[in-house]
Amino acid sequence: MSSFNDAYNKDKQYKESLINSVITPDKQEAYTNAVDYTIDDLMGVMEAYKHGSINSEEAAQEQIRVFLEEYTVKLINVIQGK
Repeated sequence: MSSFNDAYNKDKQYKESLINSVITPDKQEAYTNAVDYTIDDLMGVMEAYKHGSINSEEAAQEQIRVFLEEYTVKLINVIQGK
């Protein structure tokens, strides 16, 4: 179990380091907003799936794919200062 924890911690540190090297303080609010909007979108998909509005795993996966593409574009815009 400790090897899993070590790998998890190294991965987490790497991600935090990478994000901190790209997301400067002046871009932090835009980054936080992009993350928050994406979490809201993903939670919406999960709720819709749970309640039957999205009635197949394939439809849920497609919706998640769309949101991840949007998130990627938002992050690129944040990095580019748009």
